[in-house]
Amino acid sequence: MPAYKSQLLLMDCGSNTNCKPINLLQFAQMSTIYLRNTFGIEKPTIGLLNIGTEETKGNELVRESYQLLREKSEELGINFVGNVEGRDAFSGKIDAIVTDGFTGNVFLKTTEGLGKFVKRTLKESLMKNIFSKIAVIPALPGINRFAKTMDYKSYGGALFLGVKKPVVKAHGSSDEKLFEYTIIQAEKFVENKAVDKMIEAFNK
Repeated sequence: MPAYKSQLLLMDCGSNTNCKPINLLQFAQMSTIYLRNTFGIEKPTIGLLNIGTEETKGNELVRESYQLLREKSEELGINFVGNVEGRDAFSGKIDAIVTDGFTGNVFLKTTEGLGKFVKRTLKESLMKNIFSKIAVIPALPGINRFAKTMDYKSYGGALFLGVKKPVVKAHGSSDEKLFEYTIIQAEKFVENKAVDKMIEAFNK
């Protein structure tokens, strides 16, 4: 997902809707291995999605996951930075956010919906009359750059980490553009040998 001057890895975003704390720890492990080997981020920052930054906040799953991540992170080489609220997810300070697939999917779809709302209302405001249309011309390059950053289609599909072969799932509302980027993403997934490196790291 897009973030300020960077990208954000959301794990899980809908595959595993019922999770245990051990699963969220595994998500943090897989995120670390993937970001290190694919994007060259030596110590990716991993946050736990929660309703507050305090360790006492959240439901039972989140509180137990927090404790497990805090206990095991150093041993497993995870740079766990604690709880992260949804509003801080796109700050550019977090490389990956871990959560259960139910919460993650709601977070993902809400973000997509907000992006569409901003795009639609901004376009209507800029096209309201002849004066606003003329005024927007100098700003078009910047607007187009922003629109490209916010276009979820250019990020491709969702990677399945933790399986024996590279798998990428396209979005349910995919068109030809999203499929193109998903195929490109799958190609990079294979070229980077992300699955092989993950199996090797877990074996260690």
